[in-house]
Amino acid sequence: MKKTIPFEIFGANQSIYFDILRLAELEKALGCSINDIIQRQDAGVHFCLAALPIGMKQHYHKPTAAFFAEKIEEHLATEGASLDDIAVPIVKAILASGIFGKEVADRAISVDGELDEEDEETDPTPKNVKKETAAKK
Repeated sequence: MKKTIPFEIFGANQSIYFDILRLAELEKALGCSINDIIQRQDAGVHFCLAALPIGMKQHYHKPTAAFFAEKIEEHLATEGASLDDIAVPIVKAILASGIFGKEVADRAISVDGELDEEDEETDPTPKNVKKETAAKK
């Protein structure tokens, strides 16, 4: 199942998504791994121009970086618009792909991307960390 993120900046009823093949294509276009991009939080113009034609190709026939450059320029020209309006949903779509695990994917596709307060209170310990017992000193 494709985990899509709404992306209606360039048109109504549009979404963006990445699967393994699209992520591989993005890595090739950027010349580095998805892990590197996410760790560096490097989501600038080059990132957006590489990611949009790949993540939104279901909406456009053979989209190009030049096509999306024009769309980005139009978006930035509108009052209050910023590059973050474009970069954040792209990053969410990458996270929603499941490449960083199911929990991260589920959080990326949730309404606000945050854990419920209830979930945080129940057990903040990561699953791969053993709990210390009271007997151990």
